[in-house]
Amino acid sequence: MSTIARALPAPFQKGVNFTIWLEWGTVEKNFSEMFGKKDFENAKALGCDVIRIPIHFENFCKEEDGFQIPKFLIDILDNIAEWSEELEMYAIIDFHNLCTVDSFTSPSVEGTLMAVWKQLATRYRDKSKYLIYEIMNEPHGIEIPVWNGIISRVHELVRSIDDKHYIIVGGADWNSFTGMKALPKFQDDKLIYTFHFYDPHTFTHQGANWCHMERVRGIPFPYDPEKMPPLPENPTDIEKQCFEQYPEKGTLDAVVRFFDDYVAFSLERNAPIYCGEFGCSMAAVDTPERAKWYKIVTDLLDERGISRTSWDYYGGFGIFNPKPGRFERPQFPDDLNTEIVDALGLVIPTK
Repeated sequence: MSTIARALPAPFQKGVNFTIWLEWGTVEKNFSEMFGKKDFENAKALGCDVIRIPIHFENFCKEEDGFQIPKFLIDILDNIAEWSEELEMYAIIDFHNLCTVDSFTSPSVEGTLMAVWKQLATRYRDKSKYLIYEIMNEPHGIEIPVWNGIISRVHELVRSIDDKHYIIVGGADWNSFTGMKALPKFQDDKLIYTFHFYDPHTFTHQGANWCHMERVRGIPFPYDPEKMPPLPENPTDIEKQCFEQYPEKGTLDAVVRFFDDYVAFSLERNAPIYCGEFGCSMAAVDTPERAKWYKIVTDLLDERGISRTSWDYYGGFGIFNPKPGRFERPQFPDDLNTEIVDALGLVIPTK
């Protein structure tokens, strides 16, 4: 029986993304109190030892203000630093961004990145060792050499200020494996390479309006020609591409090959790797089918020693049964989708 190769380990194992909280420009008014210490404690009760926190710094830090991080956001980050230390739980500060299919990363983002990370590294260099810096989420629509130059300069800046905390780096092309492979070989023993995994995309994002797949529904995983729905009437180019590529990309073998490639990269670079996002939308996939996909992916990650944070917690890819009101927060643990929690290898808490 062959032994499955394992990646170099990150300092954490598994967790979730606390989405929505700090992603939108109206956060100060609507969402700034969406999460608190109790939510971190609840996540720990689920078996999480890490929380990834997507933050749309570009929405809050404006050039006319010198890209200063506003006080309300600093106060939240200070709390996160304190909670992570007290709970001995890693917290990833993720410079998040707009990720619709029609968006793109401008090279001008470098100015925001440099200003924001200078402030963060300076403020937290002597704070909780459980804080981790993720330079930027899913750069896309930007040439790989251009992005690699930007991330190298930002990494150098952060390290010139803070040599204590781990840094996470991700490649262009949506944090894909192609982008990760092209990243520079950083000489840094506290560096983690990240990738995101939503394959097969036609299955995990069916019904999603932000990638123009509202009419793509009923897609089975793994691919089964007898269970495939018909192509939508007057199909768009995106819809045709979904259906044309699925017989190849929708197989279990195709998914497994990705994870073996990730491990090979980790061993080649002699550095940890980390799956910062993986998930399946509940928009058009029922719980049993979502749970089956999560179980497959989680097992592949665990077998290969790859750390992960699923996307997401309360949101449309989340681990709770949705509430009827758009902004009505599900209750812990009553509203947990226990089938999804179990498939993710998390603990179902007792009441």
